[in-house]
Amino acid sequence: MIDTSEEHIFGAVIRERTIAKQALLLIAAIVELATHYVLTNARYLGQGLTPQFFRFSTRSDIISNALFFFIIFLMLRGLFAPSRMSFLRTTAVVLIGFIIFWITLGAKNFEVGEFPRAASITYLLARSLFISLLLPRKEYNFSRVSGAMRVLKNMLLVFCGAIIISFIFSFTYEVTSDFEEMRRFDADAGVILGAAVWHGSESGDHPSPTLLERLKLGEQLLKQNVIPKIVTTGSNAPGERAEGEIAKLELIKRGIDESKIVSETNTHSTLEQVLYMRDELVKKQGWKKLIILSDQYHLARALEMCKFNGIEAIGSPSGIKQTFYDLAYYRLRESVALLAYWILGK
Repeated sequence: MIDTSEEHIFGAVIRERTIAKQALLLIAAIVELATHYVLTNARYLGQGLTPQFFRFSTRSDIISNALFFFIIFLMLRGLFAPSRMSFLRTTAVVLIGFIIFWITLGAKNFEVGEFPRAASITYLLARSLFISLLLPRKEYNFSRVSGAMRVLKNMLLVFCGAIIISFIFSFTYEVTSDFEEMRRFDADAGVILGAAVWHGSESGDHPSPTLLERLKLGEQLLKQNVIPKIVTTGSNAPGERAEGEIAKLELIKRGIDESKIVSETNTHSTLEQVLYMRDELVKKQGWKKLIILSDQYHLARALEMCKFNGIEAIGSPSGIKQTFYDLAYYRLRESVALLAYWILGK
C-alpha cells in the first residue's frame, strides 16, 4: 500500500518527466523547422533557383513538404499526449534531429553534383529512424534492448517502404519509343545523357555499351527526322577524353552531319546536365522542347529534374539489354537516387 506522501512524490516525478518530454519535443520541433528552412534553400539555391517555400507544383515540392507536415503532426501528437513517448525515445528524437540538421547544412554547402552518395543514404536512413522514433501510439514497456530492436525494425520498414514506392514509380514512369508521338511533340533537339567511355583499348577510346545504345537511338531519331539536332553531354576523368566528345565522334562515324551535333563536355552528373539544358539550351538558345535519351530506369529521375527546373521534356529509352541482376541493381540504385533528389534536391 502506497501512502499519501509516496503517491505525491510519484505524481511529482511523473509530472516532471512529462514536462521534460514536452520541452524536448518543442526543441525537436524548432530544429525541424530550421531543417526544413535550410533544406528548401539547399534544394532551390543548389539548382540556381529562387527558394519557394510550401510550393506544391512538382513531386519534389509535394514530397518534401508532405514529409515536413507529417513529422510536425507526429511531434504535436507527442506534445499533447506525452504518454505515447518514453523519455529515452524523446531524447533520441532530439539527438537524431540535430544530426539531420547537420547533414542538411552540409547539403546546402556542397556544389551541384558534389554531395556524396553516402551522405544522401545517411540522410535517408536518419530520416527513417527519426520517423520511427515518433511513430508509437503509446508508451511501450520494453527493455532497452528490445525497444531499440523495435525502433531499428521500424526504421528499416520506413526506409524500405520509401524505396519500394520510388522503385515502382520509376519502373512505371511514362516514356515513349513511338517515333510518331515524338514527332508530334515537335522537339528542338534530343539530348543524350552522358555514360561511361571505355579507354585504353586497342581500338582507342570508344563508347561503353550503355552509351552506345543511347547513341544508336539518337542516330535513328536524326535519320528519321524526328529531331533536328542532337546534344551529347558528359565530362571526363582526369587525363581522359570527355564522354560528350567521344559520343560526338561516334555519331559522325555513323554518318551524322557534324552541324547537327552539339557537344557539351563539362558536366559530371545528371543534375549538372539538366542545369546545362536549362541555362544553355532553353534560356540561351531559346529551345522550348527536348527529348531526353537514356536508359528507362534513369529517365524518371532525369525528367523529374527537368520538371523541377521548368524544362518541357519527354523521355525515350535506349534499347540496352541487361542481365536480371544488373537491371535490378541499377533500378534499385536509381530508386534511392530519385528519393534523395525529391527530398534533398541533390
